[in-house]
Amino acid sequence: MNGNSRQLTFPIKVSSNGRYFLNAQGKPFFWLADSAWPLFANYSKEDAEDYLVHRAEQGFTVIQSVLIWWGDPNPANHDLSGNPPGPNCAGQLPWNETPAQPNDKYFEHVDHLLSLANKLGLAVSLGLTSGYHIHNSRAINEENAYSLAYWLGSRYREQPNIVWSNGGDREPYGFEAVYESIARGLRDGDGGAHLITFHPCGWRSSSYYYHNSNWLDYHAIQTWTQWYQVYQAVSADYGLVPARPVVLVEGAYENGPEYPLGPITAHVVRKQAWWAFTAGGFFSYGQNQMWRMEPGWTETFDTPGAQSMAIFKQIATSRPWWQKIPDQGLFASGVRCERSLNTALRAIDRTCAMLYISDPGHILLNLDRIANCNVQANWANPKNGEVLEAGIFATGNQIPGATFPKPSTQWFTTPPRWEDAVLILDGVD
Repeated sequence: MNGNSRQLTFPIKVSSNGRYFLNAQGKPFFWLADSAWPLFANYSKEDAEDYLVHRAEQGFTVIQSVLIWWGDPNPANHDLSGNPPGPNCAGQLPWNETPAQPNDKYFEHVDHLLSLANKLGLAVSLGLTSGYHIHNSRAINEENAYSLAYWLGSRYREQPNIVWSNGGDREPYGFEAVYESIARGLRDGDGGAHLITFHPCGWRSSSYYYHNSNWLDYHAIQTWTQWYQVYQAVSADYGLVPARPVVLVEGAYENGPEYPLGPITAHVVRKQAWWAFTAGGFFSYGQNQMWRMEPGWTETFDTPGAQSMAIFKQIATSRPWWQKIPDQGLFASGVRCERSLNTALRAIDRTCAMLYISDPGHILLNLDRIANCNVQANWANPKNGEVLEAGIFATGNQIPGATFPKPSTQWFTTPPRWEDAVLILDGVD
């Protein structure tokens, strides 16, 4: 992407059918995010710049972060005891005496990084605060939440490459008025210039609480430890009316130590991404060290999971992805379940399909789900992008003189030594 086209990317909006995002030119915008929650609060200026450049080069399109992070940058000290927020790399606190008095000096660092992200073609999902400062420290409350949110909305009204994230990894119960004040303040402050979502806690979705709220523009889901439930979670929100884009904003973090079903390898990362995509949603990657920042964390920008996200994007966007819908009916046999779930989506006009096979094995497909006379089948390796031809097969459709289609099934076996695979079916005549 050249510099001129980057300037035409933002702001992003929601498509008229409510299924995906559009860039400033009205073209489909593919959401592929990375999570760097302490980016503005704890990263040094140099590390933050290096990180953003890395993620842009790797093909990410969105960065998820929080403006006002924990009081202590060390996760081991996150004891929920009520510490106030700490200073950023310039030694500035986010507010003066109260959150109703934001510190302009703190946000100059934010301004710089947002501007850099915009030049790199990156949108930034801005969480106003960790829920910690609402539920635990109680620093942000119903009295000052609107003032802080309005100030932020006004300050970044003309910043094109942001979307707002209300919430902060908490259930809103007992603090509903605070979150409503934040949403109202952001909307009043920026005049509706940017999208807003709600970031829930683990195994929850924004739809649980705010599906009928007029300020909610897209759904956000966190599956966290239950990464094998990604497809079901995204699919549930995809089926809601009215339709909104669905984003898995937090799954299981690559190399994260806290998961009962670990380790979280690059293979598991790919499963989460492909399950979210084939369920009709979008994916946000996470690397353990991007938020824990333990010794040597800046050496983890190029872990296998991060690198495989470029391959994921390359394959997923190789066809008009915005014209596809989930379709498990492509499988006649071999869907499997949970950690070995296989999933599929196809074009609305039935001219092509994409199937994710999460582990090695055999699948039997209903080729008559493709409208053309024949399909060209190709395997794509989600790990390295390798492509192998799988053959041309009759679908049983458009048979001259036939009153009805002839059901056609075909077995496929994943290529040897592949951990997972994507099978692409393109209709041909």
